[in-house]
This record gives sequence, C-alpha cells and structure tokens, in this order.
Amino acid sequence: MTGTYVYTGIGHEIDQEAAWDYLRDGYLLAPRTVLKGRKKLPPPSLSGVPVDLKNISLAVQQILEDVMGNIAGELRAVMFTGGFDSMLLASLAQRCGAQVAAVTVRFDDFNPLTVAAASQSANKLGLGHHILQVKIVEFLSAFEELAGITDEPVLDLDLAIVYAAFKKYDHRIGGDVFISGMGSDQWFGPVSSRMAKFRGLAARLDWAMVDEGAHQRVAQAHGCKFIFPFLSRPMLALSQSIPAAMKEDKKLLRTLGVAKAIPDRGARSEVQVPTSIRHILIKMYGERAWPNPVSVDNGRGTDDQTLRQIVLGLWLEKMKER
Repeated sequence: MTGTYVYTGIGHEIDQEAAWDYLRDGYLLAPRTVLKGRKKLPPPSLSGVPVDLKNISLAVQQILEDVMGNIAGELRAVMFTGGFDSMLLASLAQRCGAQVAAVTVRFDDFNPLTVAAASQSANKLGLGHHILQVKIVEFLSAFEELAGITDEPVLDLDLAIVYAAFKKYDHRIGGDVFISGMGSDQWFGPVSSRMAKFRGLAARLDWAMVDEGAHQRVAQAHGCKFIFPFLSRPMLALSQSIPAAMKEDKKLLRTLGVAKAIPDRGARSEVQVPTSIRHILIKMYGERAWPNPVSVDNGRGTDDQTLRQIVLGLWLEKMKER
C-alpha cells in the first residue's frame, strides 16, 4: 500500500503523454505512472467500520492520539502551515505532553503570506516557530536526487520542497519525528466529496498510500520519519463511515475538544509568482502566462493547477540547459 511497482524496465525516463495528463488532471490512476516502464500495483480495498455518530468526535480524537503514540516529554516537529490541520495536530501533541516545534518551509518568494500566517498561529499557540528556507535552485536540484528514492518524483512539487527543506533541518529543533496533517483534506474535508465522485475509493487510497510512502522515504534519507495521523488505517477506515455533511469545512474535526482552543488563522495562503519565474513562464508559454506577478488565493481551488504549470515550466527550462 505504499507505492509498490511492477518493474518492466530500468531508469527514470518520463512518459510525456502521462506527464501532460498529470499536468491537466493532477493525478494518474493506477497502473499508470509518469515514468516509462513502470506500472503501479492497484491498492487493496478498504471497507468502513461501524461507528456511533453520537460519539464520533471522541473516536476520531482517540485515534489521532493513539497514532501519535506515547509522546509525553518527547520532542516532536509538526509540519506547520498555520492552517487548521497543522494547528489541530500541534495542539493534540501538546495535550499528549510532547515538546512541540512548529516547522514551516519558506519556498523562495512563492509563499510569504503562508509563512507570515504560520508565525502568527504558532505564536498564538505558544509554539517555537522555525522557518526552513528553500531556494529555487535547491528545489530544482531535489528532483534529480528524488529520482533515486521515490516512485514518481518529477512533478511532485511538495515532495521536492520537503526534500530540500530536510537538508537544512537541525534535529535539535524538534527531534527526528515529524507529524504531518497530510490526508485531512482528502478524507475529512470538501476534497473528500469531490474525490469520491470523480475518482472513487480505490483512486483515493492509491493517491494517499503512494504519497505517504514517498514522503517516508524522503524523511528516511535524512534520518527522520513521518507520522501521518489522518492516513493511519484506523482513520482511513473510520472516514468511510462518516456522512458527507460532516466533512464539509471539516465540521467533524472542528468538533474535537482540542479544536475549540484553536485560534482563527491570521492570513490566507497563496501561490506567489515571482518576477524571475514569470519571465520563464512567458518565455515558454507566451505573454498569456501570468502577465503580472499574482497571488493565487488558496480558497479558489486554482493553486494546485498553477503550481503544476510552474513546476513543469521550470523543469523543462532546466532540461533545455543540458
């Protein structure tokens, strides 16, 4: 369930048709991948479990805490955006007695508002906040290094940023275990309903498990490991029995006891297109490609598509230089 592949060839040559399909859709269903000569094994099925909706909030919180384990007095780093998910997990880890460090990645000039919001949120929660700076050149270099340790590295923006950020991480900040909110949107937010309608459970499982496996290998390459409370098997099974109405705006997660103490976020996240990157995009796609530096509001649901186009543009530009 963690990205197992059938190898019919060796290497990391890109399947260009699959790459463009990924750019358009944001995902490739198994058994396709963006790499030639590789096919992905279909994920196993996952059925729901009986739940008492009257006590569902307690059940969810208990699973999240169980997955984080006995962490009283332990150092834990939380991948921290300042959004609801990262604040929820940081608060739960604090409740369980962990010494929590909020770690935010600053990706060149792309996400200044996100970083500022994360700083405000960490301060409100009383967390030590640590920013890891990742520059464009470090980000691009990460793609080549990722090819040796992950299954689908080339168009995975987040994974490349995480890999580059880990290189700058000092284990003294928050230890070698990172807690991540990955999976919350797919299983407990509005994305869950859209994915269920257009992709189905098998595709969602495939996406979640491959993403988790890739992030774990990236962490291991730097002497760390991830804990994904929302992607644990008990949580995935439980999510199948939760009504869609309880997933809108993560209503269920917002009913957790610890969630009531979470402050409102101070600023919106964004995808900033810096001037230097805009010039590359215009060179490749013409004047129609972001004629002015813009911030794409995360709430409009367009940021993923924008980022994929930026990543592909940057990567193709680098390939021309060889």
